[in-house]
Amino acid sequence: MAIMMSGRKGVTGASSGGSKRTRAKLDLGYGDDDDELDDEDEDSEDEGESSEEESEEEETVDAKRLRLAKDYLGKIEAQDSSDSDGSSAATDSDTDDKVGKRILKERLKSTGLLQTCIAESVSRGIQEMKATIEASDSAEELAKSWIDKKYVTYHRGHDLTPTCVALSREGHHAFSGSKDGSLIMWDVEEGRKMTTILSSKRADNQSQYARNERELLALAASDDGRYLATAGRDKCVRVFDIRTLGNTDTASPVTIFEGHKKAVTALAFRSRTMDLYSGSEDRCIRRYDLGAMTYVETLYGHQSAVVGMDCANKNRPVSIARDRTVRVWKVEEDSHFVFRPGGDVGSADCISAIQDGWFVTGHDDGRLALWREEKKRPVGDVITAAHGYEGTSDGSKRSVVCCDGVAMSDVLATGSNDGHLRLWKVSTGECAGINPLESIPMHGHVNDVAVGPEGRFCVAAVGQEPRLGRWDRVARAKNRFAIIRLRNEL
Repeated sequence: MAIMMSGRKGVTGASSGGSKRTRAKLDLGYGDDDDELDDEDEDSEDEGESSEEESEEEETVDAKRLRLAKDYLGKIEAQDSSDSDGSSAATDSDTDDKVGKRILKERLKSTGLLQTCIAESVSRGIQEMKATIEASDSAEELAKSWIDKKYVTYHRGHDLTPTCVALSREGHHAFSGSKDGSLIMWDVEEGRKMTTILSSKRADNQSQYARNERELLALAASDDGRYLATAGRDKCVRVFDIRTLGNTDTASPVTIFEGHKKAVTALAFRSRTMDLYSGSEDRCIRRYDLGAMTYVETLYGHQSAVVGMDCANKNRPVSIARDRTVRVWKVEEDSHFVFRPGGDVGSADCISAIQDGWFVTGHDDGRLALWREEKKRPVGDVITAAHGYEGTSDGSKRSVVCCDGVAMSDVLATGSNDGHLRLWKVSTGECAGINPLESIPMHGHVNDVAVGPEGRFCVAAVGQEPRLGRWDRVARAKNRFAIIRLRNEL
């Protein structure tokens, strides 16, 4: 009992003395700690659940990316395996090599650096169309046969001779300009006029001088489908926003660049950028940044009127002038290369950049030449009479008025006044050179040409007079915008 009492007293004493308050505090504190621990446990559980949810979300995103990548690789492997059916079994290394090449091909295609060979398919398509047309000794009758078969379609819209054309990157829309100052937007697939951007019946002074000032000489469309640049004898470069063009009679330009002292005869966008270049009869080349809608700089070097320009992916535009030189402008280094065709070669009338470092020039003496930046002379054999002769073979050679090629491909189209649009195969490999491919009859002056994507079609400005003058007029020709099929389907 004593032990029990002492034990009880100890408990009682402890509960009634100083230790009692201490223990009471400890007991109360212990209870508070329990509550706090419980709260912390609940918070930690909530945080754990939220972190688990976040980790699940992150894992879900990663898993989705992994799944999409596996699906993409699976499709590529399935296509490669289907292509190799019937052949010997491929090893894993061969399969990986094919997949790597396929991915590299897709990447180059997305950046516009994939080189394609479409000359054979274009030639095959034209031969199939020729097989359905009766032969004729008259070039004019032969051209009419192509029109009757709907392989070549002419479209009204310009009162005077069309001088320039341009295509959107996808090839859905085309643009044409004329000596009457009109600018028209076309739907290529449907073959119809969409809208008249600039009308020939503007409220201008009707004197002969003002009429000549309205002539449009050059067009260029940006790769992203946003802007269209126009230029002519009024010494100005006008920029239109293609996205805002509606079915109205006229449209207003976004901006107008002034600065050239004479007619602007050449325009070129750098591929996949907003850099625009203009060449003029004042011997100057001006550079603009359409991202900021500002003028950037002027390039000097030509000793005569600039008549043509083009630019590929690198910031190295190429230009031609009446001084019988071809110049490649190293804009970033503030210098340029000069190419001289030779003493007996006429000045170039047109130029087309096939790819970076390679370009083709057409001359007023009928020559067609392929150039490479690393060499000062043309590569391969020069075509001496690309569009034949005036009259007999003893006559003067017809000039190559216009040329255009599909970027990063082997197809080139040229035009003149010989009654044909001619197609060429351009090789840039070890056996570099230009070889004739096919020809399509077209009556009149082919003043400008633009080849569509994959060489499916091309558009041309066809008229009675040449682009920069009124000599050698073809009376029976029509002033039309033309759409030419190069395959059975657009």
